[in-house]
Amino acid sequence: MNLIAKILGARSPLTVPAQSVYLLPGESMSLRAALETVACSTDREFVGLCISHYSGYVREAAIGRAVELGGSSSLDSIAKRVNDWVPEVRRAATSALLTLFATVPAEHFAPIIPRLRGLMLATRTDHRSWLFEFERRLVEAGGTKAIVAAMTGTDFRLRRAAFLVAVDHQLLSHNETIELGLNSGDIVLARSAVAMLDRAPVAERAKYIDLAAASPFGPVRLAAFNLISSDKNNSDYEPFLWRATLDSQGSLRTAAARLLAEHGRDVLGHCTALLDAGELTARQVRAGLSLLAELHAPEVVPMLARHADDARAEVRAHVVALQAKISPSLKDEIASRALLDPSRQVRKAGVRLCTCGAFVSLDLIKAVLVQQGDYRAALAVCARDNWDRLTCIALVAELHVSGESDYPDAKEALRRWIEDPTSSWTKPSSEHRVILSNPSAQSRLLDLADDQQPQLRARLREGGIEL
Repeated sequence: MNLIAKILGARSPLTVPAQSVYLLPGESMSLRAALETVACSTDREFVGLCISHYSGYVREAAIGRAVELGGSSSLDSIAKRVNDWVPEVRRAATSALLTLFATVPAEHFAPIIPRLRGLMLATRTDHRSWLFEFERRLVEAGGTKAIVAAMTGTDFRLRRAAFLVAVDHQLLSHNETIELGLNSGDIVLARSAVAMLDRAPVAERAKYIDLAAASPFGPVRLAAFNLISSDKNNSDYEPFLWRATLDSQGSLRTAAARLLAEHGRDVLGHCTALLDAGELTARQVRAGLSLLAELHAPEVVPMLARHADDARAEVRAHVVALQAKISPSLKDEIASRALLDPSRQVRKAGVRLCTCGAFVSLDLIKAVLVQQGDYRAALAVCARDNWDRLTCIALVAELHVSGESDYPDAKEALRRWIEDPTSSWTKPSSEHRVILSNPSAQSRLLDLADDQQPQLRARLREGGIEL
């Protein structure tokens, strides 16, 4: 009852609010009875649910009862109420978390760090001073080990929040924090660590820059490059700059090439020689070709032509994109070649060119269907024109290229075509009529149309095609 009196007295010392609440589904009771139920309950799960109750009185009472019961089961529920819209509930939650340090082992507080760290962005009130005090108390209570362990854990939210706590409260040495961040495999931690490099001891900075330069994350490698390029008198990093010319990060690649060129190095010659040697990985080949294109190298066109038949599909697909960018007047020819490639990855590059304005003939579409059986690519290309779409659907159905009994993609495409009123705004060309007048194609179209056959027949008759 002391708990109830405290809660009610904080708001109205004279009267108890005359209102009913629901603690359990379908069971209405007075507020006083609800508070008494919460205050006397020993069911931790029930008390935890009440911490999220719609009534602020009940939430506050449940937080107080959770503290009395002790244990870690309600920590997350209480943490959610630190930014509650009711000031009294916020105060109860913040006080409860600090009080529970006396009875709950510190490591149990580590999982709620991400939720509490999120309060830095809260606008209802400023939690920063309380949050720093909470984290200080957590460290004093022996939570350092749990926080450091969380920095290498599998939960990325906890890992990132724990890293910030470790930095703010200097739980590790500066060097240990940088090394942990750069080796974490987490881009957020790695970027935070590389931002700390300018405060690392000069004698050890080079080691960490090398570590950042080998990071799997482009922004981290770029940050390492920026540190290197700011030291005009240091030539020890030239090997890194040469590696960076073949980096997958475009901004790093071009910046490294520019810096090397400023020092009189033959970047284009070096890159061309490496590509000609044929010993680069697919990723490096793509980067090298991109660099030649970015620097407008005279040899880029023949170099791309030589790699257009590379055995690696990812290289051929990249060549398609670069050739179209360098020679836009040839994009029709480039798209046609890509669509006939045996690799779906390269054909998708051809489709992208067509969606950006490249044109390929219906004969080429038929060749794609016959040679590669890629009806999805054909349908995507033919989305450019209503009658091209219907013709492609007919070819797909006639040639049995989908390998599926009911051609779900083609059936859906035909349904959309029939229901699209714009398909009647234009007339089919003579080429469309030849294909759509084929009895075999017509039979397949009717099979796909199902109960929409009358609409299909009517639409074709409007275009001068008898079905």
